[in-house]
Amino acid sequence: MRAISAKGGIGILLAGVLVVGAVGGWLVLRSDAGNEKPIVVGVTDRAESLDPGASYSAGSWDLYSNLFQGLLTLSSGSDTPVPDAAKSCEFTDKAYQVYRCTLREGLRFSSGRAVTAEDVKFSIERIQAMAQRAEEEAEDESIPEADRFAYSGPISLLQGVEAVRTDGQDVIFELAEPDVTFPYVLAGGAGSIVDREEYPLDAPREDGEATGSGPYVLKDYAEVDEETGTPGFAELVPNPDYKGAVKGPRLPATIRYYAGPEELKEAWEKREIDVNAGQMAAEDIVAVDRNDATIRYEETTGFSVRMLINGVNGPGPTGDKAVRRALAALLDRDAISSQVRLDTVEPAYSLIPVGVAGHGTPYYDLYAETGPEDVRGSLEDAGYDLPIALNLGYAGQVHAEEAAFVDAMLEADGIFEITVQEFQSFGEIFGALQAGDIDSYFVGWRPDFSDPDTYTAPLLLEDSVLSHGYANARLAQLVAETKGQPQRGSTTDLFREIQALAAEDAVVIPIWQDWQITVAVREITGLQNLRDAGGIFRLWELDRL
Repeated sequence: MRAISAKGGIGILLAGVLVVGAVGGWLVLRSDAGNEKPIVVGVTDRAESLDPGASYSAGSWDLYSNLFQGLLTLSSGSDTPVPDAAKSCEFTDKAYQVYRCTLREGLRFSSGRAVTAEDVKFSIERIQAMAQRAEEEAEDESIPEADRFAYSGPISLLQGVEAVRTDGQDVIFELAEPDVTFPYVLAGGAGSIVDREEYPLDAPREDGEATGSGPYVLKDYAEVDEETGTPGFAELVPNPDYKGAVKGPRLPATIRYYAGPEELKEAWEKREIDVNAGQMAAEDIVAVDRNDATIRYEETTGFSVRMLINGVNGPGPTGDKAVRRALAALLDRDAISSQVRLDTVEPAYSLIPVGVAGHGTPYYDLYAETGPEDVRGSLEDAGYDLPIALNLGYAGQVHAEEAAFVDAMLEADGIFEITVQEFQSFGEIFGALQAGDIDSYFVGWRPDFSDPDTYTAPLLLEDSVLSHGYANARLAQLVAETKGQPQRGSTTDLFREIQALAAEDAVVIPIWQDWQITVAVREITGLQNLRDAGGIFRLWELDRL
């Protein structure tokens, strides 16, 4: 999911609802939450939709982490899923294709309804239903193209679910293939449990409300006003009926959405926010005085990777491996990291980042010794007249300077002629790629969970959320082998072979790995637990001295 503006999508990304009404009377009568001063957290990744079945964007999943429960979650400081809405979960067969969870007693939605096993089943099946509807309408010529349902939810994570059954308080998942990573899927946004009486089966909920059983309840919401630049917000109050794996929040929290790094910087300097958890511009990061006694500064190795994605099915040149390999060789990651990102990131030569099992340097090993003249000779031998015209897309202000830098880099030796196009969202980028209007685009990938599978299966398989259209049978076989191996430490060689194949074909090209940097006013505690390799945004870990 994961600057990170999207985790992925299929078709045109669904826009979120503009304004959300106040929370229902049932909650207001039952709770005085919200009387305390909220902790205000500034971010630049926006929630694309309030419906967890409808969006796979990183900003959306940050919100879902707090409003919805899954059967499982990831505890702070741990990369192993633990029961949340469930009392217990386990594989019941040696093939790792049947996964059974027993629902915790006494769970209640913010609507007042009891959470049941049927709600869990419905929550998974509606994601499948929306994806199926989009697929059917895409092939139905009787429906005008503009009226066809476009879906961008997390279906790619649930492709292996053949059936969901209930048995009293138990929910049983039947998987098409062995998949030991399935518990991680249930612990993320794709496993969010919704009230089946308040969400349609094959369409996003669009009444501007959210009904979950997570640590918080949504009190009010508004999107960024694009014309005025007024920040958007999500006002959250503690859920008095939350029962699960984590300690419920003591204080309300407000996520404030900013149009870009400049607006975030201004809000932080004015102390309009308590926590700066957005994507700061590089110059603003290096300007932070870490010795300032009035702030807290938290810096850890990040797990998000910036990548260049090359489409293989369009009419453009990136359908040719020789062109994609030329791009992989010409991208100077050190220059991008130091000159554009001012060493606030580190060059990435691996899809699996430093700190995750399976990390290696396949893109360095393959391309480090290939210079511009080597690339020129290879392309001319392949029959190309240089420069090769290439259309490159990006989304979000945080990408603009980097896109311009890469543009100049690729044109410097006369090998490429780049046309750069900015899009408002990654949904638009996917549509442009499928239409052949662009050949390549930048994306940031934030992990869905802490296993190396999250950097391979969703990025490299034919049904990838990145919409590149790439397929490699051997690579797919290796991915399947990793999913069937319960001892994750023994998969390292498999993941390295997967990455070697990915580097050879150069459809997905890593550029840099981020550092996770959060700044807050001194009275705020819990920054070290706000986010980790699993990608869960734990607002409930924050408190005020």
